Amino acid sequence: MHSAIKPLKMGMVKGLSIVYDMVKVIVPCYIGIEFMKHFGLIEIISRLFRPFMKLFGLPGEAALGLIAGYFINLYAAIAVLTPLNLSGRQITVMALILGISHSLPIETSVTQKTGVSWAVLLGARIGLSLISGVFVNIVWTFFS
Repeated sequence: MHSAIKPLKMGMVKGLSIVYDMVKVIVPCYIGIEFMKHFGLIEIISRLFRPFMKLFGLPGEAALGLIAGYFINLYAAIAVLTPLNLSGRQITVMALILGISHSLPIETSVTQKTGVSWAVLLGARIGLSLISGVFVNIVWTFFS
């Protein structure tokens, strides 16, 4: 019985560490979005990005989630997108886009060390993510 306690304890510590790392990103992003909502910045950003985000079937304010996912990480994108109350379709499109292309500064620097052209890889990831988002939006519209 004693031999089962040590791995369980290590797992709990590791799990709590991961939760803490996620909370450090998610909570500040979520609070930031709530402040932006309160001061009307979300509406300004929404109007600015609405034409572009419409290609993906997303509201303009979802651009904040796209930017957070591209430049910070997926947890930041989740924190930004959660208060927007997106539909299942919109979440699916955003998940596809960010699944292909996320955490760009970190991942680009890592892949650069492998000898791959960072500019080509960055362009391919962003381009393919956006093309995929448009494609899924079109297909979803066609079948709904």
